[in-house]
Amino acid sequence: MFDIYAVAVSLIGGAMITLLANAASLKSRTVPKTLRDTLSYLVGFIRAAFGKQDDQEGVLLTRAQVAATFPQGTWQRNAYEDYKAVLLDEELIFPCVYATKGFKSDDQLYLFIDSDDLSDPRHIRSLAKGLSTYLPQAHQLGPNTSLVLLAKQNDNNTRTVEDYNNLFWELLNGLAKLDSKPWPSNIPRDIDTDRWCFCFGGEQFFTVIQTPAHQVRRTRYAPGLTMVFQPKWIFDILFSTDAKRAGALAKVRALLAKYDPIPVSPELKNYGEEGSRESKQYFLLDDNVPAPCPYEKLSDSEVIAA
Repeated sequence: MFDIYAVAVSLIGGAMITLLANAASLKSRTVPKTLRDTLSYLVGFIRAAFGKQDDQEGVLLTRAQVAATFPQGTWQRNAYEDYKAVLLDEELIFPCVYATKGFKSDDQLYLFIDSDDLSDPRHIRSLAKGLSTYLPQAHQLGPNTSLVLLAKQNDNNTRTVEDYNNLFWELLNGLAKLDSKPWPSNIPRDIDTDRWCFCFGGEQFFTVIQTPAHQVRRTRYAPGLTMVFQPKWIFDILFSTDAKRAGALAKVRALLAKYDPIPVSPELKNYGEEGSRESKQYFLLDDNVPAPCPYEKLSDSEVIAA
């Protein structure tokens, strides 16, 4: 016989979490930040009270919700604090200043997975769900928005940089299979072109990955695997003129030269520039040779085909 009380509590708790999470995710002038933060803490408290900490598939969290949901010492909080520490380091400035701005302005949303095996179908489903949730609200979050994927640190890790590269592409290919919207008609399917970029939900993305296997290219190292998905329309805002684009790229390259003990990757070029391959910018190896891509094109959507 099942426990009707436990079922009722679970249902009520789930409904409360959903309602509060939706309210807490709103970012507009009509919702004061203090109110959003209060709602976020309530979401975290209810998740903890109703045992929801480990049921996080596809759930996106704000900064305040991460702090409220995951106490110090949990693997999720450790992953988040490691990410935060890199962005807020004032002595060794992280070259992607827009990631730091996005964190400080609370434009980012966070998704957690419990291992760094990116080929795990659970993680692919979770990220597909997270991206589908993220896209409708992305424009409201701010000009430095991104979805940040944080994985549980693997204490017995034997994976190489090359292993992570293969897993990274397995993840992107798995996402393509779960995409419910057609691939944009203006973006080629062939990856080895200067106009290709990763797309999901009809939106173009720029994505980067950091792994615990990177040792030389410090900008691509993280103690636990980290991925960032940026909708590419943010670059139209940040680089609205050629002068702004040139100035921003010069600043980032100068910071890269100080941050990494390896020369700036020759793969870092402007999208659409002759000879450029955005696919080769997503995953950078620990030396200045392009990372191989195991696919000529990503798989067709199995959702649409069905």
